[in-house]
Amino acid sequence: MSLVETIRAYLGWCPMAGPVRMDLPVRPGTVAAPGRREGALRVEPGWWNRYHNQLLVMALIASAATAMLFLLIGDTSGYPVVWTGLGFGVGWTIGFLLSYRKQYARITAGEFRRENMSRRQRLVRDLSVPVAAVILIAALAYIVQNGMPGWIVGFMLGLSLIGWTTYGITILWERRHRTTMIAEKRSMYTVDTAIQEETLWR
Repeated sequence: MSLVETIRAYLGWCPMAGPVRMDLPVRPGTVAAPGRREGALRVEPGWWNRYHNQLLVMALIASAATAMLFLLIGDTSGYPVVWTGLGFGVGWTIGFLLSYRKQYARITAGEFRRENMSRRQRLVRDLSVPVAAVILIAALAYIVQNGMPGWIVGFMLGLSLIGWTTYGITILWERRHRTTMIAEKRSMYTVDTAIQEETLWR
């Protein structure tokens, strides 16, 4: 036996063994999408990329803002628009309850993964957030300029109700389907919870 073979024997080298490969901390999964396209999914998404955490942050911010407005304004019984805002939140919640199953099923099917979207869908998705932000800022500026604090309270109250309702329904839906909804890089998709748990224990 040559010197090199002796060293390899002591080190446990085997001529039939394949190259050593480090185990990745994140194991990719695949999801079948419309059009027979497949894409790699992360099974250990970051905290912020989990959709229910984004909803939780939105609900907390809206609730904190609503509480501050109630403290600053005091008695809101003289502002009927507060109930208008609350009614808007209740109406949106009812509409969401009637449509969320279909919408979440489309997300699970991969329709909202960016690589599966058409050019028009990508453009609409890219512009939706900036346009909504501009409209929101313009509306708040108009309300403040015209001295209508009741509208601000009503709007934030309705937004808070929408945030908490959406968060709760999303959590229940994820637990029922043993999946986690991911929102990142203008895409939305789901990851199997069982795969995440298996990867975390490895």
